[in-house]
Amino acid sequence: MATDNPATNHSGEYTARNVQETALIAAELLPLMLRSGVVSLEGPLGAGKTHFVKATALAMGITEDVTSPTFTLLQSYGVGESRLHHSDWYRLESESEVLALGLEEYYGDGLMFIEWGDKFPSILPQGILRIRIEPHLEGADEVRVIRWGNH
Repeated sequence: MATDNPATNHSGEYTARNVQETALIAAELLPLMLRSGVVSLEGPLGAGKTHFVKATALAMGITEDVTSPTFTLLQSYGVGESRLHHSDWYRLESESEVLALGLEEYYGDGLMFIEWGDKFPSILPQGILRIRIEPHLEGADEVRVIRWGNH
């Protein structure tokens, strides 16, 4: 893992060799994610997007069971300053379907994760943090390259 402080960087990259390293990366990126308020999680199916949200929730002190909102479209966890909202745009087919969710009501109320936000980038809020998780084979192991940047 990189040693520079991600809270002061606007872009970067880590490599996670297992789920524990992914959890450490999520915890290290937490100040940057909280400062942004909204995170677009991007990457192919099975990349580990929901696992990243689960790890972030734990880093925030949220003990509820975080699940994928693929069918419910939005889940909320935690209370007060430790509030996490998790939306999934995978099954949505148009910007109007996304807008009908009314997610802007949740912006500013804790941390909002949007899985598959790259499907409709034109309606993502300004200043969003985009995190892309890409699985790669490295010998017999599957590692995750995690890139982030503000857009």
